[in-house]
Amino acid sequence: MNGASKTPRFDDVDRRIVAALQADPRASWSQLGGVTGVSETTVLRRVQRLRDSGSLVIVAAPDALRCGFGQPVLLHFRTVPGEGSRLAHYLAERDDVRYVSLLTGRSDVMCELITPDHGYLSRVLMHDLPDTKWVTGTRTEIVLKRFKTRDQWSHTLLDGAAAPLAPDDGAITAAVPEKGGQLDAMDIKLLAALGPDGRRSYADLSHELGLSETAVARRVNALTAAHRLYFVAMVDPAALGFEFEVMLHIRVELARLESIALALAAMTEVRYVSATTGDSDLAVDAIFRDANDLYEFMTHTLARIPGVREVELDVVLESIKREYRYPLFSAGAPTSAHPLALAAAARMRDAEAPHVDVTPSRTKKKSKTTTGH
Repeated sequence: MNGASKTPRFDDVDRRIVAALQADPRASWSQLGGVTGVSETTVLRRVQRLRDSGSLVIVAAPDALRCGFGQPVLLHFRTVPGEGSRLAHYLAERDDVRYVSLLTGRSDVMCELITPDHGYLSRVLMHDLPDTKWVTGTRTEIVLKRFKTRDQWSHTLLDGAAAPLAPDDGAITAAVPEKGGQLDAMDIKLLAALGPDGRRSYADLSHELGLSETAVARRVNALTAAHRLYFVAMVDPAALGFEFEVMLHIRVELARLESIALALAAMTEVRYVSATTGDSDLAVDAIFRDANDLYEFMTHTLARIPGVREVELDVVLESIKREYRYPLFSAGAPTSAHPLALAAAARMRDAEAPHVDVTPSRTKKKSKTTTGH
């Protein structure tokens, strides 16, 4: 499933390097060589090959909620037979959509949309779809809380050698507010500079932003410590031998929702868990080596969790888009008309505007004189 036939498998060295990078996408070449048992030169050469081929993408991923960019919403579509691919590719072109997949089951297409407000969501659903004849039904789930995100999944696959590089897998469930304060202008500029290349050096960022390397590092560390920024090494799971991906929609006893979500988040097979509005209480993305592993998970793992009432399943046929960047700005101009880009550009303009002294003048006004005629 999920386009596995088109995905080249990684060899053992590739797998070790990718596992280490997914544990720490910004690890130095010497650190990567140390935990994988190969030379720095080999690590550098293989990473470059994987990145050039598109098999490995390393990005800086802002957290939408904690950065104040908007609310994640899961949209599910039923389509006219044969039109699912057209709709999926249309959605993938949108700046506000960061994940799109083709499914079979209850839905034909699913996407994750970042919405600044409910009015924006209404416009997308009521006006933005290119041709309503494509769509025969929609279902909307607003994400209320995340318990595990897809970038954390690979941390549970690490062998003992790479594990020291891994962050705390419970970070997403730590007592950190889902919504943070507003980013300042320089933070936004830093995110825009980092996004396309999560391994970009502090020296490069320092040169572009006009800050010292120490100041850049301090800002990056502050954003990551607040869980507002994640560094992600993304690979197609099929390249690691995981070829059967599903979306699970789970109804639970509400009193046990949090404990069930945390139990699921701790499982190796589970890539993503969130509490949502809508028909189901939990949205879960899970991935398996084959259909037999899925059967074992459904009958011997999920079925034994107290409080699980009902499960519906969609099989992921193909991932069209997996994207963790947001439309910000380039050279001071918004990259799109999306509210995120416009707001970021406006914040930059406000920060860079010259200071104007508006203190009232205390100079005594001259008296008006008249001249005789």
